[in-house]
Amino acid sequence: MSVTYKNADKLPGKTAPDSPVKLVLEEVSYGGERPVLLDSTILKDKEGKVTLKGHGAGEEGVYELIVENGPILLLVNDEPEVDVEIDLSKRDNYYTVSGSPASSELKKFIEEYSDRTVPVNLAMKELDSLKQFFAPDSIVLAATSKKNAGIKALNSYLEGFLSKSGSAAVSMFALGMSSRSLQPAEFDNTLKKVVERFPANKTLNNLKTNFENQKAQIAAQDKKNEAGSGSWVGKPAPDLSMPSVSGESITVSSFKGKYVLLDFWASWCGPCREENPNVVKAYQKYKGKNFTVLGVSLDKSREAWIKAIQDDKLDWPQMSDLQYWNSKAVDTYKFEGIPFNVLIDPQGIVIAQGLRGFDLENKLAELLK
Repeated sequence: MSVTYKNADKLPGKTAPDSPVKLVLEEVSYGGERPVLLDSTILKDKEGKVTLKGHGAGEEGVYELIVENGPILLLVNDEPEVDVEIDLSKRDNYYTVSGSPASSELKKFIEEYSDRTVPVNLAMKELDSLKQFFAPDSIVLAATSKKNAGIKALNSYLEGFLSKSGSAAVSMFALGMSSRSLQPAEFDNTLKKVVERFPANKTLNNLKTNFENQKAQIAAQDKKNEAGSGSWVGKPAPDLSMPSVSGESITVSSFKGKYVLLDFWASWCGPCREENPNVVKAYQKYKGKNFTVLGVSLDKSREAWIKAIQDDKLDWPQMSDLQYWNSKAVDTYKFEGIPFNVLIDPQGIVIAQGLRGFDLENKLAELLK
């Protein structure tokens, strides 16, 4: 990989005009692993040309070209020689790529994806502000509709892009972005289509296998929960009392008269965090129809618990005794894994359990028309 650069002395993040700038090439890993360092060099002059060595052409992968105290460029090794030109004095449109169609496609995707996330992010900020100042439900609903429309448009773009991308590596990167906004069933369907387009790609096939294994594990855990607790459906919901975030005691029975989703989760539980957006969506849609959520956390750390509530925007009541698997919630409701939930009717009777994703949405739509 050859890198032609200019205006290195004007790099916004430089500590001094004449200080050298380090350039690093890393391979992006998937599945949460750390990037792999491949090569590095020093830019001593304000302009020039350097060469960095990657793996060369093989199975396509995404690379990070990192400028010390400066920008990070994402590239693909679809060709043996990739040429990059960087103007380090610019903040936008600061690089061009030649000799690598996949790198050009990735650059275009990043720009288009970023443009489409702007209205979603603005709508989410607007919603946060409205909730903070207790705006009327009608205004909150309008802002929620705006946010949902933005997410729908973003997902439509992602699915369209992934249906025609010419690069397995770029598709892998775009799948990572789509996992943030697509529902699990939608992501599963999109992933299968991408793998069908690149059947020989090992990384994509591994991603598909891992996703299917995760689904199977969740399904098995659901069955285990049901076997462990039997079924609560048709039975009175056992009462629980625990401290809230503010330290005040909350009881399940205090919500009698409403439909309540009693949601057992924890900040350290990956599947719980993945399911939280679905619960948020259901809460926002039905909270004005005699419905609420009561979160029961199996956390150990108060700080981690509160941070997860804030990060995932869980605006409903929360309680926890911070006893991990020794929580009295586990003994009371006899579940063996999380996420787990029960839906309680206004009379205090459990009418459903283990609701996730579309199942939760469909059940609430049936009850709260």
